[in-house]
Amino acid sequence: MRDFASASFQLSNLRLPHPSLDFLRFSRHEEQADDANFTAIVSTPVVVDNMVFSEYILGRPVVARMRSEPDMVGVQESAVTEYVRGQLHLMQYLEYYMCRPRYFLEQRHLLPLCDKARMGLVEQYYAFDEPVMLEFLGRKLNSRTRTYLPELATKTGIPVASCKRQFENIRRIAKQAEDEEGMPLVNEIMDRFALSEPLATHYAHILFLNINRVDTTKRCLSHFKFADFDFCASILIQYWTTTTSTMTLDDIDQPLTQHAQQLKSLLVENKANFDSLCTLVRVHISSLLPKTPSGSSASTSTIPSSALLALLENRTVRGSTQIRAILRVSFSIVADIGTSSTLRNALGIIVEKIVDSFASMGLRSEDMELFYDSVIIHSIGIVTEQIPDSVPAIEALSRTLTGTKLLGRRLFRQKSSIFGPLTKIRPAQ
Repeated sequence: MRDFASASFQLSNLRLPHPSLDFLRFSRHEEQADDANFTAIVSTPVVVDNMVFSEYILGRPVVARMRSEPDMVGVQESAVTEYVRGQLHLMQYLEYYMCRPRYFLEQRHLLPLCDKARMGLVEQYYAFDEPVMLEFLGRKLNSRTRTYLPELATKTGIPVASCKRQFENIRRIAKQAEDEEGMPLVNEIMDRFALSEPLATHYAHILFLNINRVDTTKRCLSHFKFADFDFCASILIQYWTTTTSTMTLDDIDQPLTQHAQQLKSLLVENKANFDSLCTLVRVHISSLLPKTPSGSSASTSTIPSSALLALLENRTVRGSTQIRAILRVSFSIVADIGTSSTLRNALGIIVEKIVDSFASMGLRSEDMELFYDSVIIHSIGIVTEQIPDSVPAIEALSRTLTGTKLLGRRLFRQKSSIFGPLTKIRPAQ
């Protein structure tokens, strides 16, 4: 059976009114009344065919798809064509109101549809293809990007009409975000565009990366997908911005950056504290080894690899330098995240200076997680002893290193050999 959205009463050939009613014009012999009267001829119900709507917003040919539907077998071709023509005429009116979703939901007289059907149409219209949205990350949403849409359609294999719809949707939401201030962006998108929280959250992450020009086009990031950058944006927002963030550069948590700079001086630059921290981390991670190989029930993700133990046991200058460099970069990213250049290159820095450092030493992503967890645990004691009011510093320590750990874990890539290519490289599009 076909999937329709309709109502219990009938309207036919109804021209949907413009929200402002500016199209109404009165001649000199007519007097404009306070109320506008409409005359509708009752015949057949207004029906929104969900399949036609889906194909329309995806930019695909509708008639060919309609002929392949089981309930259209044996129907005259002229009837199918006429049905599709009527549906496309309705879609053109619907598209105008899809650009004004809140108005579409509030004005119940426009179409005899229930709230669930209306919200489903809006959600469907603002859905996007991840390969298309990946290409929009970090770009300015201007006319130059619009001219790039035909090339983008060729790259992704998605019709140019669908690419254009997705481009205009993100531009429309970005414009609204610029005009409104003082409200978290996810809540603002949900309120203005009537989108579900998951979809509004995706758009908020996209806008955060675009507004702050976070670079996702570096070669070291070329093999990652949209879902990876979406996750990274969520971590940047959750751990390194203020709790009421509206996604702009001004919402980077300034006290956090100050504490990160202080922690770098205390834990990394201070040789005595750094040596003490390394000793504590080495003892702690060594204690995670199972006592007997056959009697251990711990998962492999909680067991340190031999490469990590060798690195921590290596008391030479090289081993100490590698650990110090990783921790220095971890704190420096957050300490300087308030500057546009650092935020723009944050993901590339994490991959090139943290992830690649672990991978080049033969370490796994699980080893990186164990290392950061241990550093957080044993740094708290040093911070408590040497900083009088240590509560904000401890919170900043946890947010700094946890955020770095989660970003590094998602962006981790393993080299098969020192001469081999990186695995999972995204092919050229």
